[in-house]
Amino acid sequence: MKRPPLSEQEQADLVAYLDGELTGEPARSLEARLAHDPNARAEADSLKHTWDLLDFLPRPEPSADFTSKTISRLATIGGKKPWPSWPPSGRLLTAGWVLALLCACAGGYFLCSGLLSRGPGDHELARDLRVIEYKRYYDVAEDIEFLRELDAPELFGAASP
Repeated sequence: MKRPPLSEQEQADLVAYLDGELTGEPARSLEARLAHDPNARAEADSLKHTWDLLDFLPRPEPSADFTSKTISRLATIGGKKPWPSWPPSGRLLTAGWVLALLCACAGGYFLCSGLLSRGPGDHELARDLRVIEYKRYYDVAEDIEFLRELDAPELFGAASP
């Protein structure tokens, strides 16, 4: 029994099947038709052979100015520039905001650096290295007078130079 030729939907399904995009029940139905219908199988073989031949064709490369031509054509189609420029008043407003932000940052920096107490720098710590090394002993002392009394030569004998 001769089957009718493939409908447009069946041809679309066949193309999707050959691409690996057809799954589920439509794929099983098409596989069954290909197994039993020589005309459908011939159509599938013809499409597969045609696609295999496409691999032998040279691949076109876009020209160097393809991007600029495309952008200019898009600009003429829309009637506007593809990227609108800011009006002068917008530029002035933006520059004002940037300047205000920079002034606020600089003012905040100088205000904080002037108000906050600064600790000793590296050069001051290096100069008083002995004090830092013996800090644990100084923490035990009640006050500076106690330390001066300890420094008296008559308490422990003559101080060594």
